Order: sequence, then C-alpha cells, then structure tokens
Amino acid sequence: MQTNTQKTRMLVVMIALAATAGMSATAQAGDAARASPRYDSVVVQYSDLDLNGIAGNKVLYARLSAAAERACGREPDSRDLRRRMQYRTCYDNALNRAVDKIGSRELQALHATGARRDVG
Repeated sequence: MQTNTQKTRMLVVMIALAATAGMSATAQAGDAARASPRYDSVVVQYSDLDLNGIAGNKVLYARLSAAAERACGREPDSRDLRRRMQYRTCYDNALNRAVDKIGSRELQALHATGARRDVG
C-alpha cells in the first residue's frame, strides 16, 4: 500500500517539474545561446528513502534540487542578469512545487531553512 502512495507522489513531483520546465521554456524560447538541453520532465525516485527521519528527507531534498536544476538548465553566467532571473524563477518554482507535493514536514522544514545546495 505504501509503495503505491510513493509511486503516486513520484508521479506528482514529475508532473510538477514538467509543468515548471514548460513555463521556463516558453520564457526563454528565443534564447539560442542556451548550452544545456531542455527536459520536459525529470523523474525523482525516492521509494528507497525513509521519509520519517531527517536523513531520508535530506537525500530527497538533494535529489529534488538536482532535478530542478536539470529541468531548468544550468545556472547562467552571473553577468547575464535576465537569464539568471529566469533560471532562479524556474528553479525556485520547480523546487517549491516538488516539496509541497511530497508533503513531508521534515522536507518542508529543510526547504524553509534554505538548505537548497547544502544538503546531500
């Protein structure tokens, strides 16, 4: 029973990331200088994790962060402020939605503290 719930959650996260990536692609449609490939969706596996403790949530948060980065592309050069803002918006939206969809209090607490790249 718990496996079905985790599969459903994984699907919801995948859909949320895909939607965010699609919005980002529309915002950056004219940018031919993009070096990173675009992804329609990023699957985040977490059925192997125990989300009842902080350790499993830290690993999941690192996976979600990496998935958001893959969905939105690599962070652009700091001198390109427009693309940097678009990237941050895409990344933050993808990560916010994924964390919200999982529904783990520990994961939400990690996210609220801004642990974005410090976990893993």
